[in-house]
Amino acid sequence: MKTHQLPNDAPYSDNQRAWLGGFFAGLHSQLVQNSGNAQTARTIHILYGSQTGTAESVARDAVKVAKAHGLNPVIKSMDEIDADALTKMETLLIVTSTYGEGEMPDNAQVLWSAVKADSMAKLENLQFAVLALGDTSYDLFCQAGIDWDNRLAELGATRLQTRVDCDVEYEEPAEEWMHSVIPALAGSDATTAIVSEDSDDKSQYNRKNPFPAKLLVNRLLTAENSSKETRHYEISIAGSGLSYEAGDALCVVPTNCPDLVTDILKAIKCDGDEIINGVSLREALQNQFEIKTPSKELLQEIATRSGNQELNNALNDKEALSNYLWGRDTLDLLLQNPSVEFSAAEFVALLKPLQHRAYSISSSGKANPETVHLTVASVRYNAFDRQHKGVCSTFLADLTNDTTEIRCFFTPNKVFRVPDNNDLPMIMVGPGTGIAPFRAFLQERHTRGAKGKNWLFFGDRNAATDFIYRDELEVMQKDGLLNCLDLAFSRDQEEKIYVQDKMREHGAELFAWLEQGGYFFVCGDAYHMAKDVDKALHDVIATHGNKTEQQAIDYVNQLKKDKRYVRDVY
Repeated sequence: MKTHQLPNDAPYSDNQRAWLGGFFAGLHSQLVQNSGNAQTARTIHILYGSQTGTAESVARDAVKVAKAHGLNPVIKSMDEIDADALTKMETLLIVTSTYGEGEMPDNAQVLWSAVKADSMAKLENLQFAVLALGDTSYDLFCQAGIDWDNRLAELGATRLQTRVDCDVEYEEPAEEWMHSVIPALAGSDATTAIVSEDSDDKSQYNRKNPFPAKLLVNRLLTAENSSKETRHYEISIAGSGLSYEAGDALCVVPTNCPDLVTDILKAIKCDGDEIINGVSLREALQNQFEIKTPSKELLQEIATRSGNQELNNALNDKEALSNYLWGRDTLDLLLQNPSVEFSAAEFVALLKPLQHRAYSISSSGKANPETVHLTVASVRYNAFDRQHKGVCSTFLADLTNDTTEIRCFFTPNKVFRVPDNNDLPMIMVGPGTGIAPFRAFLQERHTRGAKGKNWLFFGDRNAATDFIYRDELEVMQKDGLLNCLDLAFSRDQEEKIYVQDKMREHGAELFAWLEQGGYFFVCGDAYHMAKDVDKALHDVIATHGNKTEQQAIDYVNQLKKDKRYVRDVY
């Protein structure tokens, strides 16, 4: 490796020359040492299972830590390897989120199916550690991480350390996990390496420091007489340094409804002036805590103090608890159990921190660099003799104006993306507000001048009241950007028709688009629509590809592995 030397005619004094000469010599020595280390550095594999990009982001932070400790990290998405690759690994770190009701993220499902099979080879030469990301408001908290941890141990692999389960505030425990397991693998002290895990983005705004954006547009999309209220928002990010891609999510940090805060204060017999964490109880309840959805700790405490037999019984049965809580919120529980009393400090100690809400962005960052668009259904319903409202959807609808600060930040979704190849077809299934990212995708393709065909399956309850963005879609059709638009308005006829029915109706052409290299995207409800669409996709492939059930499964799994079947579901 060549040593850098100063030219004889460089304009420096003797002292400056001596200092710079020493600097370059030291740099040369360090480069030689690092080059030698790269030859012998211990290889560790880092696999991530990620639905929205958070687990991937954490895994990439782990890569930075590993490199700083002289290790050779190899990072892969779980859909980029097969089960046989695990048998060749010696050291494995897994970072995984949990999706839906304890399920693996989409990008982990194929690998997991192979690993959990009885035919899976033993992994007795493997050392591993698992970091699980989840949300304690769900029953099967961190279940995907738990399953990986248990299965690898069953296969004979050795735990490097006990699994760490992270709640929604994951940053600190995730960092502790990295700085515990990784230095041990390198045989170094946790404080040996100084690692910068800051984002490479030019903006200073992120989850820990949301940008105070301003609302530009709040427009009702559905008709006044619709059974739904869906709104279009345009939010300014001018001057933030923030940027986004079509397919990303905007995370909005809401404030709670002042009327709900007042009603809760009345229910717990507090005046709101009590001081909590240096601010009044009223301010804390409005800005810091989740007061709509009861935490498990609050549920348990109300059950214990009230002696409510129905609630106590429900706490011992997952399905019974789900049925009991349907439509109920924290205020309902307080009003229905008036004998239960809490001091201000007791009550707050049983609440979870108020979390941001993530919304699929309905605009292209290339077409709209200084604004971000959202398509949001306002949650409003009557239950137990009172009006209920969604926390963030009605914060946007009711509590914001052009002077309100909307604290927000972006969450990238590096998989849910318009194809890099502008000539390949796109098939998009997005009923209701699931249309949001596909409006962005179509804007993106228009901005790129992409020639690939575009097909949208959209639907809702009634065409007359719920056909959102109709004018835009018709212009896209007229201009040749949107080649196919199939609509399923379920309540416009006696027999309900859904997007999956339209998929089957046009199955031959749909399969032909897939055979041409087409991408298949789904956005919307995870629990019903996405499962029904997945079943229809398998049926279409089996029928029109003349395949057996297993061959259709293999075909879909290959689509997933190629990142041509991608979902943004919730």
